[in-house]
Amino acid sequence: MQPTDANLIDAALEHWPQRVRPYQRGNVLYWQGDPVENLFVIQEGAVKVSSVSSAGKICSHGILGAGRLLGATDYFLDGIHEATAEVIDRALLIAIPPSDFQGLIARDPGFSAAVMRQLAREARVHFSRAQELSFLDAQQRLKQRLIQLADEHGLKTDEGIEIGVSITHKDIGELINANRTTITLCLQELKKLGYIRTQGRRIILIPIGHMNILDQLCEAVVSGGIGEAADWANRAIAEGIDPVTTLNSLLAGMKEVDRRFAQGLMDVNDIMWSSMHMKEALPIVEAAVRHRDISLSHIGRVVFGTVHGDIHDIGKTMVTMLLRARGFEVIDLGVDVSAGRFVEAVEVYRPHILAMSALLTTTQLQMKSVVEALEGAGLRDRVRVMIGGTSTTPRFAREIGADGYAHDARGGVELAWRWCSNPKVGEPGAGSGP
Repeated sequence: MQPTDANLIDAALEHWPQRVRPYQRGNVLYWQGDPVENLFVIQEGAVKVSSVSSAGKICSHGILGAGRLLGATDYFLDGIHEATAEVIDRALLIAIPPSDFQGLIARDPGFSAAVMRQLAREARVHFSRAQELSFLDAQQRLKQRLIQLADEHGLKTDEGIEIGVSITHKDIGELINANRTTITLCLQELKKLGYIRTQGRRIILIPIGHMNILDQLCEAVVSGGIGEAADWANRAIAEGIDPVTTLNSLLAGMKEVDRRFAQGLMDVNDIMWSSMHMKEALPIVEAAVRHRDISLSHIGRVVFGTVHGDIHDIGKTMVTMLLRARGFEVIDLGVDVSAGRFVEAVEVYRPHILAMSALLTTTQLQMKSVVEALEGAGLRDRVRVMIGGTSTTPRFAREIGADGYAHDARGGVELAWRWCSNPKVGEPGAGSGP
């Protein structure tokens, strides 16, 4: 947590003890456009500083805590407040008349230095905010702002760092320039990732060091070198980070790869590299999940393999990683999988979907053998069959009795998503799985 500027508080209390006043949530210290009649030092509590644009849009510049100085920049420039200051948590403030403030700056080098630190910090915050708005999306801006709030107002608990001020979605939206709907979605995503917990208006962050490790793990999946993702996964487990949270960071990395690929920012080779990174790290995290005997929830279960006689693994690996990123459990049977092994896997794992890949025209007929083997074992009605690969076509899928076909990795993921998010009673795969 950010230390308060004790010099500023001590100097203000020494010279103006009679000017300490309590303020309640909702009290406005000054409005945008008001002349500077007092400067304020925050002894306790929190104050939101915000301004309104000519178009009527509200922008919050920060939620300031103990030791912060309000109104100094406005005083030194033109004497007019460029923002509104509103108390959002019960506060004790020291109100300083401008003439007294100017006199103490001239007499007390320590106080003058504390004021300069405040102004420099304010300039840095505005610079950081400009960078955030230019380069970060809403969720990234939200995460950065929550870290800043935890840094300034954080209270250490057994569960992490609680932001010690009561803030609404409206307050957060003004801080990161986003609407309430976006804030709600971004908070839900951070909760899903395991970065935060909420209790009413209170927000609890996991330790910032843990958050940094998870961010590095996610980035290693997207663009790391060989072994980096595995190294960060090992570090996360060694640091005691929840294995499910660690797994979610791995999956978030693959989701980002999928997003960039869809936008044309990455190509198939990039997806393959990222899949390899995830493939290196995934067993480490899954072992930790098993060790803790944690039960995971999934959208659906997929048994996947390349058919007998075909040893091509690239397409299957890509689809497997993207399916996992979407929340599917995937049992990867590998390559050169016989019809008998596919049938056995369906019987043992009871998947919603059986996915088969074939690159060669000489091996694609093995897919028909698998469908026939399922029918012979009385399992065909229990699972949906998806096929894919360079040599396959929608017509071929119909001819062999498959339920669907995917031309590429993303198409396979979308088809699986549609099947499992809206299963129809009585169709193959509906109600399958444990």
